[in-house]
Amino acid sequence: MISLLLIITSVFLALNMGISGFSVSFSPSYGSRLLDKRKAAVLYGLCVLAGGVLIGPRVIQTLLGKISLQQINPLSGLLILVSAGAMMFLSNLLKIPQSTSFVTVAAFLGAGLYYRKVNWMTILIILSVAVVFSLLSFMITFWFKRKIYPPRQKNFRVYEKFHLHRSNLKRFIILTDLYSAFGIGTNNVANVVAPLVGSMPISPVFALVLAAPLFGVGAYLSGDKVINTVSRDIIPIGEISATIISLITASFVIIASLLGLPTPYVQFTTFSILAVSCVKDGVAHTLGKAIFKKIIFVWILVPLFTVALSLLLHLIFVGR
Repeated sequence: MISLLLIITSVFLALNMGISGFSVSFSPSYGSRLLDKRKAAVLYGLCVLAGGVLIGPRVIQTLLGKISLQQINPLSGLLILVSAGAMMFLSNLLKIPQSTSFVTVAAFLGAGLYYRKVNWMTILIILSVAVVFSLLSFMITFWFKRKIYPPRQKNFRVYEKFHLHRSNLKRFIILTDLYSAFGIGTNNVANVVAPLVGSMPISPVFALVLAAPLFGVGAYLSGDKVINTVSRDIIPIGEISATIISLITASFVIIASLLGLPTPYVQFTTFSILAVSCVKDGVAHTLGKAIFKKIIFVWILVPLFTVALSLLLHLIFVGR
């Protein structure tokens, strides 16, 4: 019975994670209206699958063996998935892209607190890398955007080249979004698969192959509801900004995945988009936007609530 619930909850979580990941990986091409939702969802699912199979097992190892030092059982695996799934569903209802990695790490942390076997050093490393990469995503994007915006004598030749090679630019934007989706696969599919692999006799690669396509299904069903928050509500994303955002943020995620670290792709991309907004609208105006305040509020509270929910469910169902 628990195994069946594990599978059902994993499917639900994968669908919701697919929505959030789609909102950041394909926001450039969707925001600049180069792809419709159907084509974007199919391409997204295929690239997530490739990233999950090739690099995802590294992240699974960290989630299972380096956050909680307690070997999880099927019941704990189910409670971790329920906690993460509930919080991801809440974030999607609020139309705020939420880090699937942070929610999953928080759920594992709640289990570790229950068993009193938390590897705080791993938690510190994950948080530190996330903060550093988020800041770097903002600063590098801000630097590049300042070089090309606003249009002026010094950067006129850049715009001229973009205009002359417009068709190639559009193809390049789509390629960078595929690269971003690959990055999602290297990190986020592991968040769904880890509780299953830790509590059931299933191969990590096989589990990744089964879970990754569900990300594409979730993106197709509801991806457009959250993607508007990133690609249009903060600041409309142009074609040049789109390429900058995708290349920078996806590179940081893939680096973190190669290190075996769960990492918040959503935060990287949102910080990168905020940098574009700061250049165009000014820092004060950007920080004063209601959507910015709502995003920060949800980012802080949802992981904390996930830890609390995971711990509470363990106290209720596993016992004191």
